[in-house]
Amino acid sequence: MRSNLRQNIRLTKNILRVISAFVIALKIANFNNYLQAHMRGKFSFEKEAENKALELGCKGTHKNKDKWLPCQNEKELHKYLRK
Repeated sequence: MRSNLRQNIRLTKNILRVISAFVIALKIANFNNYLQAHMRGKFSFEKEAENKALELGCKGTHKNKDKWLPCQNEKELHKYLRK
């Protein structure tokens, strides 16, 4: 009886480890997608960002630090980059 309980506890711990690893992997993958989307949308010149905005289907550009980005804001940019 006691050995069954220990086996069940061990099995439960292993299942939780696998689930935790899976959740962490999903979070990392989602973060990497965010970074890739963001890097594809940064330009040194406003004209490049305007051209990318036309290609994406959004309007306008905006500046983030020293880089130009297509679309009116980052929320809109990420919406179009994920299509």
